[in-house]
Amino acid sequence: MDIIIGFVCTATGGGAGTWQRIDENYNAITTTAATFNNHPTYAGVVAQTIDGQAMMKVPKYYLKTGTVPSGTYAGKRYWMVSDQPVSGFSVHPAFMNVGAQIDQFWVGKYQGTNDGGTKLGSAAAVMPLVSIDFPTMQARATARNTGGVTGFGLWNIYQLSAIQTLALIEIGGSDSQTLVGQGHVSGSSALAVDNATVAQATWRGIVGLWGNVWQMVDGLQTDASSKYMIWDKNGNKTYKTTSLTAPAGNYPITMATATGTDYDLATVFAAETTNATAGNGTYGDYFYQSPSCVAYHGGYWSDGANAGLFSLYVHYAASHSNTAIGGRLAKV
Repeated sequence: MDIIIGFVCTATGGGAGTWQRIDENYNAITTTAATFNNHPTYAGVVAQTIDGQAMMKVPKYYLKTGTVPSGTYAGKRYWMVSDQPVSGFSVHPAFMNVGAQIDQFWVGKYQGTNDGGTKLGSAAAVMPLVSIDFPTMQARATARNTGGVTGFGLWNIYQLSAIQTLALIEIGGSDSQTLVGQGHVSGSSALAVDNATVAQATWRGIVGLWGNVWQMVDGLQTDASSKYMIWDKNGNKTYKTTSLTAPAGNYPITMATATGTDYDLATVFAAETTNATAGNGTYGDYFYQSPSCVAYHGGYWSDGANAGLFSLYVHYAASHSNTAIGGRLAKV
């Protein structure tokens, strides 16, 4: 039996929007912690150790998103998730790999750490790996794929968005700092990846989802004209130049929904419209973009209220490195 839970943005703006959980018929529902703990997808987010690394398994689910066709919330943007294939739903692209569906992906329980000086790891009680550029971070992640180990890489925009979608519905809104925890966003330097302050920003065992250090994210870039480029939705890691130019860096009001051959921006959280005033935003966090840049997520140790689950900077060239920029390991 499929279990469908939805979420609708009933009003944009106000700093963090107004939201309501809905059923498959777009009717308002009341949920409890048990609603999510008994849902196979949410319950399936569990810790596993793979190749000696602390990982979190995220099981395959199906997504439906668009605007509500009629009724109380007609015209409002919604997201729905189902643990089973249902008419109108598509497998979330995080669960596509080389054209085929996969049953799960794994993401590092912690922000990326240094494993032996050559590999990206995920381990407690150490500092995040920083001060290397994007290609080097990618190489450190894929360096795990040796001796029969396969599937490791830097986490990507689809894996991030799969987590964001589930978390958004469960926490009941977009202001993650208020609804979950502030995280390490008002300090002067990075802390260990499992530090109690960093761990305030934890959802279902995934620690430090925002704050502490920026986390490089594969699969999303801007081109020389600031148009979004995103990996194809079939898991081939082929960049598609989209029809949408990223907006000016500000607070997101709406997220992108542009579609094209083999891509659908509605499956991720990339800003479409923004406003310079935080109180006019819908997602509680900050977005910034520059042309010909790669993506970073979550904010860092002194970003304050701008950091969070939906903070996204497509702002630095791949060659950039910084003490405030790290990554996160993933595996398919």
